[in-house]
Amino acid sequence: MESKELARLLGISHQMVNRLKKRGMPTDSLTSAIDWRKRNLDLTQTKSWRIDGNKGVKLGFNSAQNETAKTLTKVMPELWFDQAGYLATALRESGVQITAEQVMEAQHYLFLMYMSLVDEYLKCENHYQSTPILVANPESEIWPSLMARLNQILSEELTPREFSDCEASSHH
Repeated sequence: MESKELARLLGISHQMVNRLKKRGMPTDSLTSAIDWRKRNLDLTQTKSWRIDGNKGVKLGFNSAQNETAKTLTKVMPELWFDQAGYLATALRESGVQITAEQVMEAQHYLFLMYMSLVDEYLKCENHYQSTPILVANPESEIWPSLMARLNQILSEELTPREFSDCEASSHH
């Protein structure tokens, strides 16, 4: 199948098809290409996960807008989304019963919503800085230690002070 035709069917550029082909994506059929993409791509970095249907129209930015875009797409993801322990702690302190795997799933969905809102705010499709935590999966090297740390956080007992702080904050 020609790259341009496969690109049209997948809803991506023919240049992206060529890049993925170099990474091993089969181009003999749409089905095999889709199956390969499901197995080999981080779904959070594909068009199919865009909530708002953003088509990636690029607008010209001035330098202040470029700094804003850089901060929102590179700095903030590192600060907010590479800290799954913060989410686990907040959920535990709120009394939410959740597994470490569910914390990671929630972290991914929060990041997807964040990307959608930033793209809407900046009125263009952006490239986001993926953090080690966001790209972690059961096959990655950091997964066992990440799951162990999240399980530790989720199983910690609240100290009397933390418990009273939670109680006080829930009444506001």
